[in-house]
Amino acid sequence: MDEHEHGGIGKAAATGIGLAAAAVGGVAIAGAGYAGRSAVKRSRAYAVTHHDEVHVFPFVTDKVQAVPANDGVVLHVEVDEPEGWTPQTGPTVVLVHGFVLNLSSWVFQRRALVDAGYRVVSYDQRNHGASQAGDLERCTIDQLGQDLRAVVDATTPDGEIVLVGHSMGGMTIMSFAGRYPELTRDRVRGVALIATSAGGDSLVHVGLGKMLDGVITRFGPGFLGGLGRRDGVWGGMRAAGRAVENRAIQRYSFGTPMPKEMLRKLATMIFGTRLDAIGAFLPELDELDVRDSLPGLVDTPVLIVAGSKDVLTPPAHSQALADALPAAEHVVVPGVGHLLQLERPGPVTDGILGLLERSRGEDAERDAERAKAAVSEGTAEPATERTA
Repeated sequence: MDEHEHGGIGKAAATGIGLAAAAVGGVAIAGAGYAGRSAVKRSRAYAVTHHDEVHVFPFVTDKVQAVPANDGVVLHVEVDEPEGWTPQTGPTVVLVHGFVLNLSSWVFQRRALVDAGYRVVSYDQRNHGASQAGDLERCTIDQLGQDLRAVVDATTPDGEIVLVGHSMGGMTIMSFAGRYPELTRDRVRGVALIATSAGGDSLVHVGLGKMLDGVITRFGPGFLGGLGRRDGVWGGMRAAGRAVENRAIQRYSFGTPMPKEMLRKLATMIFGTRLDAIGAFLPELDELDVRDSLPGLVDTPVLIVAGSKDVLTPPAHSQALADALPAAEHVVVPGVGHLLQLERPGPVTDGILGLLERSRGEDAERDAERAKAAVSEGTAEPATERTA
């Protein structure tokens, strides 16, 4: 892009493009006009990278762990283990955040889970938050599923786990289930899919209007990669366009009016994501289709949660998941948007806690059935039902 093209966009429009491209953790910018992954500039320009700036909601963790992925990228992981916890007292909950977010987007759920006595593992996905940035060619949902496996192996090599994913985090979990069916069957005792989609047809249209959608379609990921290398220009656009940022974050993240402080914290989180990474993930999200992975979750307790005013992954996406997983619990929270875990944390937290109790109850029922079968076959004595 030359200077004339760049200048013609304008500060407010460029700010909107950055936010639109980030899509506030949503599924994708829809349309087939991207030049493809080959158009993504291989810049290594950072936006905000300092840990204290990126993790905008404070939480004092018990343990910080550096986990290498299978390609050597080091993932930032935090582990919270309540006093007295053992694998026998309950599963470990692994929280997987969405696109352009980081682990601090789970702050309310994380606090509640730890208070309830659960061990919690949270991490920043590659090229997000405090994790390292890897090769842009590896900014794929399949790679994120492999990264999740690396986190599980490093932090929780044994015992039961419950996986909770928001938006791209839910896609990560679905990819994980498809790639590792045996591990999912043997150790995953529950899955929560929050404001997410398995992809396929009719992905979300952001709908920023003819001008912005046209610019994104024309320049695609390459525009963001190039802009990311111009730190002064990008910083100036953001400073000049804060009102635009706030309005766009409010529109695409939430269904009810949110305090300005929340909008600014979220802006810091979103724009803490490298622009080249945003551009690299966009085509992947646009072409997403992990529906073939869903059969791997049929025998796992699943919770599906959506916001009725989510404009990025509308309830139709969660309904499609529920149709594919008929035994899943499907909840639509009225009046809230895409970041429902921050907008209305109560229903999301209660749903996750309910899933944990349900999964443990089903484990007990399964153990009891196995014990009865062993007794009927004369191979074992009656066993007592396991308690939490």
